[in-house]
Amino acid sequence: MKISIITATYNCAHLIEECLSSVAEQTAIDKIEHIIIDGGSTDKTLATISNYPHVAKVFSAPDRGIYHAFNRGVELASGDIIYFLGADDSLYEAGVIETILDAFGHEDIDYAVTKVRCFDEESGEVWFANTEISNRANTCHQGFFCKSSLFNKIGPFSECFKLYADSFFMKTAIARYHGTYIDAISANFRQGGASSSSASRLLLKREADAVAQLLGETTSSKEVQLDKNVIDLKLLLEKVLNQEKLLASYAGMKVGVFGTRQLSILIANALRQNGALVSCFLQSTRDSINEIMDVPVKSIEEARDLALSMVINGVEGEHELDISEVLRDKLEGTKVISWRDM
Repeated sequence: MKISIITATYNCAHLIEECLSSVAEQTAIDKIEHIIIDGGSTDKTLATISNYPHVAKVFSAPDRGIYHAFNRGVELASGDIIYFLGADDSLYEAGVIETILDAFGHEDIDYAVTKVRCFDEESGEVWFANTEISNRANTCHQGFFCKSSLFNKIGPFSECFKLYADSFFMKTAIARYHGTYIDAISANFRQGGASSSSASRLLLKREADAVAQLLGETTSSKEVQLDKNVIDLKLLLEKVLNQEKLLASYAGMKVGVFGTRQLSILIANALRQNGALVSCFLQSTRDSINEIMDVPVKSIEEARDLALSMVINGVEGEHELDISEVLRDKLEGTKVISWRDM
């Protein structure tokens, strides 16, 4: 059994070496067909690729976008399994592909989903995607492996979508065909791609709504409004919190911030810029994230010994109030407020 790894590139010489090295170092390299689909790069991308002899095929010509490039890769692929790895992403460890091939070799499946380590170099944020298989939730394609025959059943990526064609394909596969979940991390996914910027969020939402209709999914008007509220609140918060007068009262205070995602990091950044001593990020229980922005990540239990002046709950959503109550209960004597109270 062989796997075709398809990487789309365009003027990314400064990023692609980590991707290429992570494939070249795989223990199952003899069962890998690495295909590069280049959009006509004018920098040193192709020269960099030429330094990696494991690359099986390189096709370079202008394309109509990322999904046109992906479809070209599928046409060139001869592997039994298809996988798409971004030029600025990398395989998590040397045994990833061996694990995937073993799963497909022992089970009659059309696809497999794994965890993905997501990270934002600018903010220091790290989290894990694809913690389960669901056709309702978005699946990160860096953790999606499928048999090449699935493209015959579903068809190629639709170029009607600019940002959501891979999600449409994966949601269709999960809803209609048989797959498995592999409790392993397949890739490091660098945030900042085509669908990661603020400017793309509205288009992404529109395309997600269109896919939901095509697949017969229903989303309540309340859920749509909540999604919009969260995006708007985060953008507003980033602008408002950095006004010094609003945060002057926190200067010199020893503060903990509950949560490790975007909102919590924005809060911590704003507090530090205005003189607060951000001692830690807090989680209910510790996971593999040890620090963010040089600030340690601690469990609630560990925070008891830190003598914090205040804990700010940086979580928004249905569990926000419950988390605040847990924090007050376990950190008795420490003031706990919501980010909304700032």
